[in-house]
Amino acid sequence: MSPPFESQLCLSRPYLTKNQITYTQRNTINDRRTYNQKKLSILNFLSELCLKLELPRKTLETSMYFYQRYHLFNNFETELCYTIATSCLILSCKQVETFKKVNDIATLSLQIRNMIKISTDTLDSLKKMLYQIEIRILEACNFDYRINNNVHIDEYIVKIGKILKFDYNVCELAWLIAYDVLKLDVILMVPPPTIAMATLKLADALCDQRNWLPGSYDVLGAQKDLVDDIFFHIINFYINAFDLCDLKYHIPPDIVPISVERFMEIKSKMGPEVTMPDLTDGDIKFDYFLEKSRDFTTQERRYILSNEVMKEEDNALKNI
Repeated sequence: MSPPFESQLCLSRPYLTKNQITYTQRNTINDRRTYNQKKLSILNFLSELCLKLELPRKTLETSMYFYQRYHLFNNFETELCYTIATSCLILSCKQVETFKKVNDIATLSLQIRNMIKISTDTLDSLKKMLYQIEIRILEACNFDYRINNNVHIDEYIVKIGKILKFDYNVCELAWLIAYDVLKLDVILMVPPPTIAMATLKLADALCDQRNWLPGSYDVLGAQKDLVDDIFFHIINFYINAFDLCDLKYHIPPDIVPISVERFMEIKSKMGPEVTMPDLTDGDIKFDYFLEKSRDFTTQERRYILSNEVMKEEDNALKNI
């Protein structure tokens, strides 16, 4: 008699709350400090790859989303992180249609990691591993190709800045802030337009332009509390980890000097910190999607994009 056939349904959830992310990472990240340190190194590594391959910011942004998303459902291992990041970049190039040859990306990845003599066997072995990891990345994203498929943070900064008639300096500063945002979990929490609006609001405050008005939230139908929540996430990063930011090395000459004290001053003027309601650990632990690491031994995994289809499939399986 043949064993019972197992099937697993996975609903796409491209963005999660802060508590959901923290809870999920408990299963995959043993040392949070090491992970955060490596994440900064990975951003620098991917930035260098993108610079040498002449790839745009959107490719880098998508790569960092894939990298952080991967470690929600797959264990973090320091010895593999650069290989995983390289695979994220290859997938990102396909996703945003900035195509580069896999050989070129793999070779440059090894060169940046100080491997001088690269044999054919070494390159072939790396490429095989990259393709295997690429499948895991796609599974972590539930094969949802809608994610990062349209306009990205920097493009939204330009678009919203034009609508609100912000000065060039404000948009430039927001663009620089958006690079630091790639280090944060917020790219797993909200889509690019929300992040773009939060960076513009912070840049406007730093430039002391005072052009950000209550009506500014109406652009693209943004949710005020959600934009403010991300705004405080970003400003808290600068207050708590200013030494780790890249902004301080690239401040435009016409901008008022930026320091931790400047961010603290802005935060105090903004009034009470806004945080969106979140789920408790008690609620999250009953969520099978987040409660365990991915089980890749299941015979069949089906990835679904909408709640309606999920309910239909679940009911159909129960009636078998």
